[in-house]
Amino acid sequence: MSHSLETKLSIANVRVKAHHGWYAAERKIGGMYTISVSVYSCADIAEDFSEIEDSVNYEEIYAIIKSVMSQEFKLIEHCCKTLWTGVKELSAKDKWEVSLVKEDVPIKHVGHTSFTISG
Repeated sequence: MSHSLETKLSIANVRVKAHHGWYAAERKIGGMYTISVSVYSCADIAEDFSEIEDSVNYEEIYAIIKSVMSQEFKLIEHCCKTLWTGVKELSAKDKWEVSLVKEDVPIKHVGHTSFTISG
């Protein structure tokens, strides 16, 4: 019998305007991005999750998202890795997954692009 629980905390579909893109015009005009973050961890089966200290505070995740997205990146891969590095510092022992979606890509008939990193 296991004495631990696998947990997942997510903050999903955070939409922000940011100035990323390979082309200078994309960075100047800016565009909409959607970010989702999940943290996977283990907890003792006796944990009751009644205190904020027993979890990752998703307000801190949101603050990291806002801070990183205010920077300028040429590639969403670089931006996503920077997001991942920021949230990983909140709890290095846990597995983090970050997904970054670039809406309205400047390519005809392409709705969006995305990049996901986990570890």
